[in-house]
Amino acid sequence: MKYFAKFILPIFLIGSVDIIEGDFAEVEVTEFKNGEYMTKRTFLPLAIFPCYIREGDMFYFSREPGVTELRCGEPPD
Repeated sequence: MKYFAKFILPIFLIGSVDIIEGDFAEVEVTEFKNGEYMTKRTFLPLAIFPCYIREGDMFYFSREPGVTELRCGEPPD
């Protein structure tokens, strides 16, 4: 199985879907950490997305006390 857990831990991440292959989406995830933006490429299972996704769609991770959520679309301002 392809790994994805290390991308969920930071407080805020934004990503875009590049390619959908079978039950996985190849995505680019941008993280703001230590005053710098870092972009990484990884695979996420389609089952963790709370919506139907297509290539080019955006998503983001949001963390509130005790809860990390993957949300579809662009993050609010």
